[in-house]
Order: sequence, then structure tokens, then C-alpha cells
Amino acid sequence: MTTTTGTTTTPMPGATEDGGCPVVLPVGRQGRDEVAPIAPLAAGVAGASLTVLDISKVRSDVFADALEAGLRAAGCDSVDRGVAPPSQRLDEQDLADIGSSHDGAVLALADCGTCTSWTMFDAIELHRHGCRAVLVTTRALRPTVDALAPRLGMASLPVVEVELPNREQTADEIRATAAAVVPAVIAALTS
Repeated sequence: MTTTTGTTTTPMPGATEDGGCPVVLPVGRQGRDEVAPIAPLAAGVAGASLTVLDISKVRSDVFADALEAGLRAAGCDSVDRGVAPPSQRLDEQDLADIGSSHDGAVLALADCGTCTSWTMFDAIELHRHGCRAVLVTTRALRPTVDALAPRLGMASLPVVEVELPNREQTADEIRATAAAVVPAVIAALTS
């Protein structure tokens, strides 16, 4: 691409040789350092210390409540609750605290663009801090997760998908969705 000023034509900074526009990556660099996934909880969830991180969006507490209840019903007696803000990353101290005190974390429900990006980033960072993390997202946003996770350092991020976002469901439907996904969450934590 070029600009014309009077009679002088100069190439735009970063333009390709054929005059096209440069490709700008939204992450601001070519990608992050690779993050090794934390090993699955081989002994299962019964003796594990887990946390369910609510992304604090409309009715996300309903999803997190049902997910927590399902994990407890499956035999996990240590399930804490926390908040993962949907529009910013968890701070480094929170990540370190979760990583040092929990074997696994479930971040849910990433059901829009911005919250999915930040929640995915937090899930990857929890692996970096020693905690196996599972991201729960919607089918519509799964391609976004699959495209961005490798750029953020973890192509093999454990992900569980649900059909619909919370905003398209009643509270009872959200509870049913969360209850139905508990076996997949446990599988993602343990295998």
C-alpha cells in the first residue's frame, strides 16, 4: 500500500512488496512461550482440591453453582469457588495462590468473545502455575479457542463445550446444561 502526497509516492511502513497491507496479529507478537499442560488428576477428583471460577457474567453463578454441586455429587469433597473477571486477566498473585492450593480448576462459562479470550488466558496461566485447568465454552466459540490457544502457548488446553450460552437459557436450563457437562469436566480433569 502506498500514500500519495502531491506528486511523491512513498510506501507505507510495513507494506508488503506487492503493495498489500501487512498482517497485524491481535496478540501483538508471534505468540507466547509454550506452556506444558499439568498432568491429569490420575487419582480422580475424590481426593483432589478443586476450584470453580465463575466469570461473573449474567447468570454465570447459576452455571457455577450447578457445576460445583455436580462435582461434589461425583465425590469431590474439596471444591472452592472464586471469580475470574471476564474482561481482564487474573492477577499474578491470584494465579499463584490458586496454583499452589488447588489440583484443578474449572473456568466457566466462556460464552462471548472477550470473556472467552480472557478466561482462556487465565486457564493457560493456571497450568503455568501448576494447576490443571479446564475451560468450559460454547460450541460457537470453540473455533476461537482452538485458534487462539496455540498462540497463547497451549494447543492442548483441556476444553469442554456446551451448546448454548447462558444468555439464551433460563436458570433451570442453565442448571441442566451444567449438570449434563459434569462428566465431561471430570474427564478433562482426569484423563
